Amino acid sequence: MARPKVAHPMQRVMVTLPPDLVTAVSQVTQRQDSNRSELIRKALEFYLDELKRQELAEQMKEGYLINAERDLRICNEFAYADAEIKV
Repeated sequence: MARPKVAHPMQRVMVTLPPDLVTAVSQVTQRQDSNRSELIRKALEFYLDELKRQELAEQMKEGYLINAERDLRICNEFAYADAEIKV
């Protein structure tokens, strides 16, 4: 889920990267007719979106585990309904 492009003021941030990563970024930006700031901005947005997805998946997993015993009990309580359908 990419964030919509909105014309808003940007802040300048200094980052320190290893030379091989700077070289790789520069090569990609040349091929894509882009610039390093745009590529790094998109990469950060992608990474932050991925973190949100992972956090949501973890929350869902926790919720399923919390409710697992209750859900199994309900399933067992209505198991007879499945047997009636098969008859």
